[in-house]
Amino acid sequence: MNDRIAKRTGLLLALACLASGSLLAKDVKSLTKKIFPVPSTTGNEDLLAGKIRGLLPPGLAVEEDGLGTVAVRLGSRGAPTLLLAALDGYGHMVSGITSDGYLTIDRPVAPPHARFDAYLLGQPVVVSTARGPVQGVVSQPAMHLLTQERRKTLVENFSLENAFIDIGVRSEREARDKGVELLDAVTFWPALTELAGEKWSGPSLGQKAVAAVLVAVAESLAKEPPPEETVIAWAAQTKFAARGRGARPALGALRAKTKWNPGRTVVVDVIAAGNDGTGPVLGKGPVLVLAKDEPTALRQAFERAAAGAGIACQFLATLDSPLALPFAGPQSEVLTVALPVQFLHTPSEVVDLGDLEALRDLIEKFLRTGGGQ
Repeated sequence: MNDRIAKRTGLLLALACLASGSLLAKDVKSLTKKIFPVPSTTGNEDLLAGKIRGLLPPGLAVEEDGLGTVAVRLGSRGAPTLLLAALDGYGHMVSGITSDGYLTIDRPVAPPHARFDAYLLGQPVVVSTARGPVQGVVSQPAMHLLTQERRKTLVENFSLENAFIDIGVRSEREARDKGVELLDAVTFWPALTELAGEKWSGPSLGQKAVAAVLVAVAESLAKEPPPEETVIAWAAQTKFAARGRGARPALGALRAKTKWNPGRTVVVDVIAAGNDGTGPVLGKGPVLVLAKDEPTALRQAFERAAAGAGIACQFLATLDSPLALPFAGPQSEVLTVALPVQFLHTPSEVVDLGDLEALRDLIEKFLRTGGGQ
């Protein structure tokens, strides 16, 4: 455990009270509730990495890549199969403190879509400091007192230049006395809403749910190791692009490729779901994302596993994601298996718990059968 995690123990304890259920619970729903409140933005993944370490079964040796990624290895035969999920999500960071105590913010990485920053207006947020969480709200003027031009600027053309976080202080010194420093992570307040029809909603819920799926898989495999060597990894800094020309793979994924050199890689990710019938939808099962519509051995192994377990899957043909790019090559196979998420990359992401459990069961079935390798 590094010094940064140690200094932030108070934050972990404070956020843990938001998660319900026994700490010994093993099901993926309880694991998601435990992981959900823990902030994890690019460059500030240590809190979630520490939480995942604490949830893993005793006796599993945790490996690292020097970048913040954590992983466990199970089984011992053949070239390793790597299961890779992102440890970091999108968010913001403190970029400055004004003389009257307001916080200005910026992004550590490019936004996932053009309207990402606009969701901040008027929202409660958490500043993750070394001394614990600091609550705040992104200021929003009374709209009825503004001119039409000013309202349009705030609502339609909102930018981080207009974002000021009020943490209830009157000066820069008071803000720093609360523990706020530059580069502290800023995330939406982790409000988890349980909806009808076995659905949950919350900010960054998809990424946290996928991380929980791999914890559940690791717990299951620790009791009965898979026939083939398997590395389960939660990768840090996946929103940073590696340097170089051409397609830019995720830095965390490239580092994982170098560290574990897998024979096969299963990227466990999130994917946008909708209701227009043109793509994935909630409640219809995990999504097999195909870079090319051809029957690779890895794809066929997953389809057999799904059929054997009676799990419905969805299919989507698209370009390789930055997470999958480093692993594609003549000597290895890669497949992205994704959790469909409605309203992806908004404060109101929605996941279907049936999809979540099916994703866990599909991965376990694939690993238990050795995937036909």
